Amino acid sequence: MLLADIANLLGGELIGDGTIDIQDVAEYERASPKDLSYVESAKKLDTHSDAGALIVPQGLETNRPSISTKNPRLSFARAVSLFRPPRKFQPGIDAQASISDTAHIGDGVYVGPFASLAGGAVVGDGSYIGAGVHVGEKVNIGSGCFIHPNCVLYTEVEIGARVILHAGVVLGADGFGYIPDEEGRIFKYPQTGRVVIEDDVEIGANSTIDRATLGETRIGRGTKIDNLVQIAHNVVIGENCIFASQVGISGSVKIGRGVMMGGRVGVTDHVEIGDGAKLGADTGVLKSLEGGKVYMHNPATEVRDARRRIAVLRNLPRLSERVNELEKRIGKLE
Repeated sequence: MLLADIANLLGGELIGDGTIDIQDVAEYERASPKDLSYVESAKKLDTHSDAGALIVPQGLETNRPSISTKNPRLSFARAVSLFRPPRKFQPGIDAQASISDTAHIGDGVYVGPFASLAGGAVVGDGSYIGAGVHVGEKVNIGSGCFIHPNCVLYTEVEIGARVILHAGVVLGADGFGYIPDEEGRIFKYPQTGRVVIEDDVEIGANSTIDRATLGETRIGRGTKIDNLVQIAHNVVIGENCIFASQVGISGSVKIGRGVMMGGRVGVTDHVEIGDGAKLGADTGVLKSLEGGKVYMHNPATEVRDARRRIAVLRNLPRLSERVNELEKRIGKLE
């Protein structure tokens, strides 16, 4: 593909020879003269690369043909999609799939071996149902979804369009709700709600999202969830959030739009997190947090105060030794 054509497709400004033939994309250090790569700063240019062309920030000059954009990393991600588009599948239903007579399958759908679709299930046009996937009763899957092997969708789960579920995702299992009875035995609180996944959501491998107790657990449009994430019953998550691996969200939490959580963030039940909040890895949320701020540590604290707290904690052994020494001196004076 000619560099000039790539620049046009990416909406960037061509700098230098646009007739260079780009054959692939590659990381900066591993790129060949036929590859397109990217840099985000002039410092990176000090590192050697054989890349034939680069995507660069606006105003950055290079010694090779380039495409200038506001966000080189984003533009490069789009370039990757040009050269390595998502794999296509051949529609059809495998002979080893089990499909209820009352399930409805749209046009251009693939259903893999040992997948099962229960009564009343609906699969939208152009969706992919991988091997071993179980689609429960009255589950509604939108168009253009990609459900990887061995996912389990319990009854009445609703999934929007263009949703991606990676292998082993479980949607709609019972929420963790129990009440001790009069004799101290554990009574299971019935979990009769549902799970709603809005359009363009992606959920990583072996993540789980529980059904609501009575209403719905909802994941907002465009949200991206990493592998091994647990989201409990009655949780409501806004649009375009990002959660890294091993995040755990307790029941009845409300999370605004554009919230970002690093790995192993834990959120206690019945709290609210405002729009645009950012939580560093290992943050523990014990109370509601305002939006638009950066938090870290446990319990969650705004980043400046958290760093001070961490600095004090690091000094505790030394301070303890100092206190012991002063106590001994005082004891001698007495």
